[in-house]
Amino acid sequence: MKVERYKSDTIQASHLEGNPLGSPGNRELNVYLPPGYYESPDKKYPVVYLLHGYAGNPKNLTIVANQRQKMGWLPPEILNEADWQRICDYAKLDELINRGEIPPFILAQPDGSLHLPDKDGTYDIYTGGTRTKGSFYVNSKHTGKYASYILDDVVNYVDRHYRTRADRKHRALMGASMGGYGTLNILCHHPEKFSAAAALSPANFTLDQLDWKLVIPLQERLLGSAEAEKGGRQLYDDILDTQDIIFSKDRPLLLTVVRGADGSAVSMDSVAAEAWKSYDINGLAEKQAGNLKTVSLLMNCESSDEFGLAGATEKLHATFRRLDIPHEYEIYDDEQAKTFSPHIFGIAYQLIPAFKFVLGKIA
Repeated sequence: MKVERYKSDTIQASHLEGNPLGSPGNRELNVYLPPGYYESPDKKYPVVYLLHGYAGNPKNLTIVANQRQKMGWLPPEILNEADWQRICDYAKLDELINRGEIPPFILAQPDGSLHLPDKDGTYDIYTGGTRTKGSFYVNSKHTGKYASYILDDVVNYVDRHYRTRADRKHRALMGASMGGYGTLNILCHHPEKFSAAAALSPANFTLDQLDWKLVIPLQERLLGSAEAEKGGRQLYDDILDTQDIIFSKDRPLLLTVVRGADGSAVSMDSVAAEAWKSYDINGLAEKQAGNLKTVSLLMNCESSDEFGLAGATEKLHATFRRLDIPHEYEIYDDEQAKTFSPHIFGIAYQLIPAFKFVLGKIA
């Protein structure tokens, strides 16, 4: 009988049922099972939960089989520039486990999408449909209980259906970009499920980033400066629009922003601004420092991250240091990532080191 180690399950998320946006409660969950899983029926495994980035879902921006084939929409000359030995897919995890570089583990990748079309109806090359907004993995009265969904629905499903070491000591939470933000937000409120974590280029967008100008180097190479700037504006505006829905849907902030002659924001609705600030990890850490101190934490970002997240990550690092929250931290330079996307490829190249970090704590 053929057994499948690279699985796509459907789970019923009780915490998302009846959510304000009408997003589906049935959610896909990608699960990777390590080599030897079926040959050792009594063995139990630690679990890493990986939260994907903005506009992601189980079909894109996740670790799957054959990442190179998945990126086949890129021109061959650009595909050949990538360092595929540094990019993580299921075969690479198999290889690392078989060589003894990392211990066998289960990887679970839940769907963190709002299933709400982005504001411009942008085409998603992976799914063939419209790109969707992300949940940022928070509990919001406006969008639903996405943190509770991860903590309860996803973790409980994996523990029930797979041979896990079902305790905090043997669980880790990892996230990239929006998922990095979600990782830190969840740990601020609920550190009881995970003993180790990694936040890669965490998307802790703050009010001082409202005026950020996004240009993705890969888009500039493929489409030229004008189209890359247009695409960057569309994506960044959609992210801000999504945050307005999550943080302050009943009193939107963006419509109240007044800009000066240079186009920068000079004032905005103070009540809406406070609603946004309540989700800032810097402020949450001030209130929940004790929770963050219980977790072994890695946090990093590429120095020229095109979303402006290197500065945001440096600010988090300064906050964590002041509050004596232990963490490993790096603002790194990756020249190869810079030619594609310091954000996307920076994260892609950091996934394997992040797995090694968290597995060193939970295995």
